Amino acid sequence: MRALILALLLLPTAVLADDRSPQSLSPADVGVRVEKPAGDGTHFSQGSGVFIGRGLVLTAAHVVKVDPANTKVTVLLDGWRLDGTLVFDGQRENVDLALILLPPEVLSEKRRTQAQVPVCAANPGPNQPVAVASMGTVTNAATIPTAITSDLQTGTWTNLLSTGFHQGNSGGGVFNPQQGCLWGILNMEMSGPSQTNGQLIDLTAFVPASKITPFLDEFRQQNR
Repeated sequence: MRALILALLLLPTAVLADDRSPQSLSPADVGVRVEKPAGDGTHFSQGSGVFIGRGLVLTAAHVVKVDPANTKVTVLLDGWRLDGTLVFDGQRENVDLALILLPPEVLSEKRRTQAQVPVCAANPGPNQPVAVASMGTVTNAATIPTAITSDLQTGTWTNLLSTGFHQGNSGGGVFNPQQGCLWGILNMEMSGPSQTNGQLIDLTAFVPASKITPFLDEFRQQNR
C-alpha cells in the first residue's frame, strides 16, 4: 500500500471585516456557510456546514476553534445571517467535528420543523459517487478507487475523495446522492499518487459516518 502524503489542513479562510424521516432533503437544502470572529475585531474564520435539523449545524471543529473564549458563530442559511452558539466539539477526543445551535426564534417555520438529516449506516466504499455541499454550492465527486483511509485504517471503506476541495470548504457535507444520508464532513486537503501514472493528485479527507454517529450520540446523551 502506498503511503498517502499529508499536504495541509483545509484551514478556514481568513477574511476581512439520529432520527430518520421520510421527508426528502437534498444536499442543497441543508448546506450552509459558517463564520466565526477571530477576536481582533476585523478578521473571521470562514467555512461550511450542514444544517442537520433541530436547530443544529454540523461543521468541522477547526473551522470554529478561533477565539475559543467566544462561542458566537454566524451561520448563513437561506440567504440570512443568523447568530448561533458553539455548543459541542470533539477536539478533546481528536474528532474534527463541532455543533452550532441556532435558537428557534431566528429560524423560519420550515427550518424549525425540518426533519433531521440521517447519517449513513456505513461508510462509503471505493469509486462511490458522492454529492458535496460546501461553499454554498453542490458538487458531484467520487471516492478514490481503493479502500484506503486518511489514517491508513484497513477495511472495505474509504474517507478520501479523488477531488481536491480547498480553503473554505471545511465543514461541508459529503452525501450519498441516492439515499440522501450524510457520509462525512470535509476536514482535510491531502495529496496521493495517481494509480495511472504515479504522479501526486489532490485528494480531500472527510470525517466519516462511523465517527459522526457516536459524536452526535454523545451530544444527545449530554443534553437529554
